Amino acid sequence: MAQAQPPAPESRTFTPVWLSPADVKEWLHGNQQPVDSEDRLVSVCAAAEPYVERCRPEWKTKDGGYEPDAETYHGAVMYAAREFRRRNSPAGVEVYGEGVTFVRRFDPDIDRALQTGEFARPITA
Repeated sequence: MAQAQPPAPESRTFTPVWLSPADVKEWLHGNQQPVDSEDRLVSVCAAAEPYVERCRPEWKTKDGGYEPDAETYHGAVMYAAREFRRRNSPAGVEVYGEGVTFVRRFDPDIDRALQTGEFARPITA
């Protein structure tokens, strides 16, 4: 007698608030990266927003929203594009034809725009 399978969990839908998936898609296309899943792209954009908001909290509004400046927004686009692209290379390696290349874990352009890593502002107590 076969055991009954537990019900599959409901799929979750995440919607970005201020980061446009169209901008991330344009960035990916400009770098010859195909977008094979619109739903995955939307989910990655929604996941990128809280990270960016933690990196650059000065753009939070009094009503609880978030209005980033151009530098922060561009950093968010690049960060979301990198996260979308890394799903194809969980070990950090991509194959192009007969060549192999490593996908960087950290990008200095993103770090500079989001003021993280070596570009983080000093914190005073």
